[in-house]
Amino acid sequence: MYAEVSNLCWWREFTRHAEVLMRLCHLFTINIFFAIIIGGSCVILPSFTMWLYGLTPDEPTLWVTRLVGGSILGYATLMWYGRSSASADARMAIALALLAQDAIGFVASLAFQLTGMVNAFGWLSLALYGLLALGYAYFLFIRPQDC
Repeated sequence: MYAEVSNLCWWREFTRHAEVLMRLCHLFTINIFFAIIIGGSCVILPSFTMWLYGLTPDEPTLWVTRLVGGSILGYATLMWYGRSSASADARMAIALALLAQDAIGFVASLAFQLTGMVNAFGWLSLALYGLLALGYAYFLFIRPQDC
């Protein structure tokens, strides 16, 4: 009985600290980090980025890769300003847009990964999209007061 109470106290303490540690602005910061790396590599080194996924670059796919990188960097800019926005409505709108983008990215990445045209590196993108989508869904639907 004492062990159960002890475990329960530990869990309460952990969740109390987790609630303080994770806010929407922290998720934005984590997402900015990945967006700068991925978006920057798509813009600056599109051939290398495609090589990481086991894809063969040609001129049209290099162009699309650069466009995608620019969009990702645009989202990073949006998140950067959303982190410090005083408006909860603005942060929620940004989170909703990012939820849509990450959910679509997850489904599209899953469909492409299942074709077998992408190497194992594609599973990392799939996991990142999925985790970010879950994070934004959490703040929008479960903890909107933390937006």
